[in-house]
Amino acid sequence: MIGSNEEYVSLQEFGLSEYESKVYTTLLKYGRMKVKDISLKSGVPRTKAYGVVKSLSEKGLVEFSGKDPLYCMPTAPEEVLSKRLEEEKKRFRKMVLAYKKLEELKKETILPTDFEERKYTVYSMKTFQNRLKEILENTSKSFYACLNWWGLNVLSENIEKVNALSKGASVKIIVGLYNDDRIIERFDSTIDVRVTGKSVGVNIMLFDEKTTVLLEESGKITEINDVEVCRLAKEIIIEKFYKKSLSWRKAYQIIQLGGEDIITLYSGEERVYEAFVQAVAETVFDEEKIYQIGEKFVENLTMMLQIDLFNKGFEVQQPIISALISENLGKDSSVRFDPLTRLYVLETPMASKGLPATVWLFALAGAAKRNEMSFKILQNTSIQAEGKHIIQAKIEKKPLT
Repeated sequence: MIGSNEEYVSLQEFGLSEYESKVYTTLLKYGRMKVKDISLKSGVPRTKAYGVVKSLSEKGLVEFSGKDPLYCMPTAPEEVLSKRLEEEKKRFRKMVLAYKKLEELKKETILPTDFEERKYTVYSMKTFQNRLKEILENTSKSFYACLNWWGLNVLSENIEKVNALSKGASVKIIVGLYNDDRIIERFDSTIDVRVTGKSVGVNIMLFDEKTTVLLEESGKITEINDVEVCRLAKEIIIEKFYKKSLSWRKAYQIIQLGGEDIITLYSGEERVYEAFVQAVAETVFDEEKIYQIGEKFVENLTMMLQIDLFNKGFEVQQPIISALISENLGKDSSVRFDPLTRLYVLETPMASKGLPATVWLFALAGAAKRNEMSFKILQNTSIQAEGKHIIQAKIEKKPLT
């Protein structure tokens, strides 16, 4: 079996997980195959194989042909991986240049004496496992981690310590979609283990919100003892992924039912929101409905996100919202407002049955309603010959009737 230890080639240096490496190696050896055959030959569970080939396709390493059944074909290594090698060489050369410049700056600069010392320690993988055990034993309040398949394997050596810690401390662990369920099942039920469908490209652990550990797949592990660094890591990485994750038990149930794509979409992919906004835009034609949606939307933004913009005058709000509409719809759209005629014109190349799919157009209508102004739509049509969708509205200063 090509998935065995004798023949399976690890490609983790190219950013591939163990399962991805096994599937790609299998395809290179056997050629064009169906997913179920890939699973048999590689040793990768069939429930995981579909997600793995999709992930490899996104990385340009697998191509599909046919529909029923669907066949997978490997892309030649030199077409994709050689490019990665060249990118790494260029990155290394840039790192060397940057390092030399830093050394030159150090020689030229007189360092101040009143600076705050930030301590960090670098470990090899061999020495880190003992250090991780020690840190966990001295942790009493919280342990947070965001890990991909590699980071989870590192932590798995000390799962007993993590389970013991969870009895009296807050423990949250976020993992990527493609991980080893056997490891996850070993965590105590009191531990908040969550799965995110987004790619986890970082391995980070936070202990008592004062110690940060960064794990690189190259084997270099850095421990930083600084409260501010830990705070930033929690806000920027841990909380970001946590908000876009599901309980691993619920995620596993959904995956078993064939909803792996839903996990990916749930994890913050904007396509979900785009699809919903498009549906609303293509359904709502009544101006009063537009007002109602817009006014409620603006109210929620103001309350939930503490946005002060909508408490200002409409003349202040209008250009800002128009800029957001233009940005949301892309560089080929145009938004114009004539303060003399009070005409508002929006043009976009995106063909649509109704309003352009941007939440900010509803915000504009809501802002007008809150300021007792009318947002009367004069034109809302697609011009197929010109490939444009045009909305023309009149924003009047008189109260709504």
